[in-house]
Amino acid sequence: MSSFLGHSLTAYSLASAMRQNPASLSGRLSWSVWLIALASAPDLDYLIPALSSSAHHGLRITHSIAFSLALPFCTGGALYLAGSPELQRGSLSICAALAGLSHLVLDFLVGVTPLPLLWPLSAAVFVSPIGVLPSAGRIQILNYYLYRNLLIEVGVLAPILYVARESYRREIGVENRTRIIVLLSIAGSFMAWSVGLSR
Repeated sequence: MSSFLGHSLTAYSLASAMRQNPASLSGRLSWSVWLIALASAPDLDYLIPALSSSAHHGLRITHSIAFSLALPFCTGGALYLAGSPELQRGSLSICAALAGLSHLVLDFLVGVTPLPLLWPLSAAVFVSPIGVLPSAGRIQILNYYLYRNLLIEVGVLAPILYVARESYRREIGVENRTRIIVLLSIAGSFMAWSVGLSR
């Protein structure tokens, strides 16, 4: 699985990319924190025994598309009930859905944990054959692999998310081609490091 840092970085990138964010600073901060919560929600199975894989025949049901979209769907409903402007509501709802689904994408790219993406319609599990991202290291202060894997994860994600966000906001163009190539080359180098790790 990917780390909390990776999920948070992805959620923050989504929040900062959207042009229809809440107007106030406190509103933007609250929205960013909520997106991080949505992006991290599938790991609730570690905290709630009823959602754990042992309670569902070995399936991590929280890592399904249906579960990952449950809270974003509720978020869209809450925005509607709160009377948010239609344009802003639509933009924020899409952002919430992307945050929820981003967890599945990152965990799939680790290539370790089988994901029951189609649950409850199917118990089929999916695993990437290539570990583009490293797995989250055991959280121990003196664990070298924790820091190594975090470095690799940030090295892969940060450049790609930056280029994606700036391209979406149209703040990076062909005149910045050299910067894009450098950033994506950095991401590619860390990606190659990740692929070469034993799993």
